[in-house]
Amino acid sequence: MRTFPSWMEDDYNKIANKGPLSTLIFGNRFKADQTLYEYLIEFLLIFVSAKNEDLKEGKMQFHDVTGEHKLSYWVEPRMALRRFIFFDKSKKKGSIPEDFIAYSEMVNYLNDKMDVADRESAKEYIEDIQDLFHGYAAVVKNRFWGAQALLPICPEFILCGVDPTEAKRRKDVNWENDPGSLDTKFDFKRHNFLSRGGELYYLHLLQGLEGDRDRQERLVRLLNDLVSGQCKKISKMAGYVQDTWEKKYSLDKKVLSQKLEVAYIPATGYKECGSYSVDELISFLSCKLHPITRVEILAKGVMFQIMRMMSYRVADYLDIEKPAWIVDMKGETTDTVKKIAHGAFLNIESHFMSAINKMANEAGIEEERMKKVREARINSLDIFKSKGKELQCIIPVSGPFERFSLSEDVIRFLVLSLVAPGDKMTLKMFLEKLYYNYRIVIGPEEYRQSLKSINMDSSLANCFSENVVAFQCFLRSTGFLKELSDATSIVVNPYESIEEAEA
Repeated sequence: MRTFPSWMEDDYNKIANKGPLSTLIFGNRFKADQTLYEYLIEFLLIFVSAKNEDLKEGKMQFHDVTGEHKLSYWVEPRMALRRFIFFDKSKKKGSIPEDFIAYSEMVNYLNDKMDVADRESAKEYIEDIQDLFHGYAAVVKNRFWGAQALLPICPEFILCGVDPTEAKRRKDVNWENDPGSLDTKFDFKRHNFLSRGGELYYLHLLQGLEGDRDRQERLVRLLNDLVSGQCKKISKMAGYVQDTWEKKYSLDKKVLSQKLEVAYIPATGYKECGSYSVDELISFLSCKLHPITRVEILAKGVMFQIMRMMSYRVADYLDIEKPAWIVDMKGETTDTVKKIAHGAFLNIESHFMSAINKMANEAGIEEERMKKVREARINSLDIFKSKGKELQCIIPVSGPFERFSLSEDVIRFLVLSLVAPGDKMTLKMFLEKLYYNYRIVIGPEEYRQSLKSINMDSSLANCFSENVVAFQCFLRSTGFLKELSDATSIVVNPYESIEEAEA
C-alpha cells in the first residue's frame, strides 16, 4: 500500500504481512476505545502543539509536508493542571501517595497567592475555579484523573493522552529531590484513549490541502479563532495554574514536554473527502456561534466526516462505487423508505466485511484468522456503527432495521458547513450538495442517481417524496428553512461570518 506521507511506507511495510487488518486498510489507526470528543481533541492537539523541540515553532499551524521528515509534535501534558481539576473529583486508582501530597500543596499554594482578606474566602475562590474548569469536562467515565478530558475551548484545555503506570511511578518518582519526576513518569505514548483516530483525520485534511496555500491559511486562521479567539479569560486562568506550579518547583517546560509522531494514512481513498472536509470546516468555523456550542457541534461534525472517511476508503479499497447513505427522515415502523434504507445499510456493512476479508487474504493471514478479522471489525465497522448511533444518524440504537437518519446537531453541522454564513440555496440544491459531498440520499432525484451503486427498483423513487417533506419539517423546526412559495423552499445559514465581522 502506498501511504501519505509517502515516506511512511517503511512503517507500513513492517506490519504488512501480519496486521492489524484495520490498520492495513484505514491507516495507523482507528480504535474502538476513542470517544467522540477525543477525535476532535486529538486533531486539535496536533494542530496547537509545537512542531519543534523549542516548543515554539509551528504552534497553531499544520505540518509542512513539502520535505521528507517525520511529522513530529511536542505536547505539554499539563499534569499539574489536570491534578488541580480532576484529582479531587475522581477515583484514586492509578495514583501514588505523592499525588495526594502534590494536590494538597498546589491548592494551599494557590490559596496563599489569592489577594483576599481571609483564608476561608481564598479557599472558596479556589474551589469555584476548580468547579468552573470541571464544568468543561468532556470525557470523565471511570478513568483515572490524568486520562480525563476537557472541551477544547482554549489551548490549555487540549490535553494529550496519559496512562497512569502506577507501579513504575511508585518506583521512579522522587518527590523530595526531583519534584518534576512526579509529572514525567506517566506513559504518554500508549495511545489507549487518544488512539490516533484524530491523527488520521488530521492527515486527511493535510492531504486535502496539498498545494493549496490560500485554503490552508484561511483554515489556520479559523482554527486559531476556535481555540484562542474567544475563551481568553479561562485560558489565562488555566495557564496561571500550570505556570504557578512550574515556577514553584523551578520545572523546565522542555523536560515536562513529550515528543509524539503522527502516523500515516493510505495514499488513496481519503483525498477527495479530505478536500470536502477542508471546505466544510472553513464554512462551519466561519459562523459566529457561541464558543461552547461551536465546539460541541464541531465534535459531532468531525465524527460524521470520519464516518465518511471510512466509507470512502472501503469503496476505494474494493474498487467499487461509493455507497449511498439512504436516510430515513420519517422513522416510521412500516414504510418503504425504511426498508430501502435498511437494505442500503446492510450493503455498507457487507462492504466493510468484504474489505477486511480481502485484506486478510492479501496479507496471508492464516494463524488466528477469525480473531484478527473480529478485531478488525471492532476497530472499523463497529466504530462506524457505534459512533453513528451516538450521533443519532444511525437508528435505532438497538434492535433490527438499522439505517441512516439525521439528528438535529448533525443537520446543524451539515447546513453550516455546506451553506456559507449569511448565504442560502434552494432545498433542491441542498439535497444535491448532500449527495455530492456525502452520498446522502433523501429525495427521489438523489435516489435515482444512487441506483448505479445499489441494486434497487427505480420505480420506488417516488416513495422518497414524503421523505423530503419530513426533512423540510425538520429543517423548519431548526430554523434553517424559509418557504418563499408552495413550490420553493430555501435553506439558509442565518449566522454572521466571523471573518466579515472582523474586517
